[in-house]
Amino acid sequence: MTLDTKTTLLLEPVPPFRLDLTVWVLRRRPGNAWDWWDGQTYRRVLPAPGGPLELAVAQMGSPDSPTLQVTATADRIPPDADSIISAALNRLLGREWT
Repeated sequence: MTLDTKTTLLLEPVPPFRLDLTVWVLRRRPGNAWDWWDGQTYRRVLPAPGGPLELAVAQMGSPDSPTLQVTATADRIPPDADSIISAALNRLLGREWT
């Protein structure tokens, strides 16, 4: 039996949206060790049933027509990973999805 270790989903934030500026707000505190930004991809680890999920989020499209490509990697992807990821990113990034 093979376990899924990666899943990808696309989220469409309500425009206008810029991932770089949103992450900048998250990273404004110097001691923030949870949120990583490399100039292209936002990364964060989320707790989930069965173990942590490492998220990698990149913006595709313009601020007026944004799509976020979210890749989650884990030892085991839970069956409800999409809802866990969507809810967490809504809370973290402060956006509703269209």
